[in-house]
Amino acid sequence: MTILVLTEPRDVTADLVITALHNRDAQVHRVDTGDFPQLLTLAAVLRGQGGWSGVLADAHRQTRLENVTAVYRRPGPFRLADGLDDYERRWATQEARMGFGGLVAALPVRWVNHPHHMAAADYKPVQLAVAARCGLTTPHTLITNEAQAARALIATAPDGAIYKPLHVRPYLDTDTGHLMALATSPVTAEQITDAVTGTAHLLQHQIPKDHELRVTTIGRRVFAARIDAHSDAARIDWRTDYDNLTYTPVTLPDTLTDQLLSLTNALGLAFAAIDLIVTPTGDYVFLEVNPGGQWAWIEAETGLPIAAAIAEYLETP
Repeated sequence: MTILVLTEPRDVTADLVITALHNRDAQVHRVDTGDFPQLLTLAAVLRGQGGWSGVLADAHRQTRLENVTAVYRRPGPFRLADGLDDYERRWATQEARMGFGGLVAALPVRWVNHPHHMAAADYKPVQLAVAARCGLTTPHTLITNEAQAARALIATAPDGAIYKPLHVRPYLDTDTGHLMALATSPVTAEQITDAVTGTAHLLQHQIPKDHELRVTTIGRRVFAARIDAHSDAARIDWRTDYDNLTYTPVTLPDTLTDQLLSLTNALGLAFAAIDLIVTPTGDYVFLEVNPGGQWAWIEAETGLPIAAAIAEYLETP
């Protein structure tokens, strides 16, 4: 039985998971999805109710699809042959995604995370609506391309308002080991111009904060870290100033734990990285969930055994 790890070559989180799997004597086949189709081959046949049967092979080893029991996934883009024009490149990329990606997605195995569930959970409007249905408190939020609506939200925000990108994929700075992304920013009515009409914008009432939480869930296990910010920039968005943060493992109230697990269950996520604010009065406010969030630096800072938990989840029948 084999655990398939689909990821880029410099994914340090995958390195930690693979080490933890090897410590459990698990069979692992690590595959760079970018090697398809030039250095990675796939041949599979549909065997009726038996599903797909075939071989995934690279220069080092091959794995039979029917022997795959779990998939850990942080894939990189497909790398196509040189010499393709723009139309050919778009067509070949789409065919690779629908063929290779679709075939792997069809495997009836344990996923961290299944690509279809990740795609749905990536939508912030979906996250916020599901979080509210699960009983979590969410910020007053507006999504708009109308300047008047944006100014109206700002006018009703007692502690100011913030602008947050709707889709920014955080990435790991391999030099520092830190998670990087376009930051959340305070916004005033004077900053709202007719340029807002150009696309959708997400604005929220700013939430007073005592500190923040990064909660990592794997299956039914929950690992929570308190993040205290010690600079003005970090207090707005801790991802902008890692040098002025401190981390402490914490235990969450049972009610909050149940709400977060209801959220991940509703979104179909085996793994999630969830951000919350704790207000000065001790209330918990949900900000967002990242279905592919980085966690290695949290483990390094706190000692929370996240890699081991992921390995255990992947190996569990």
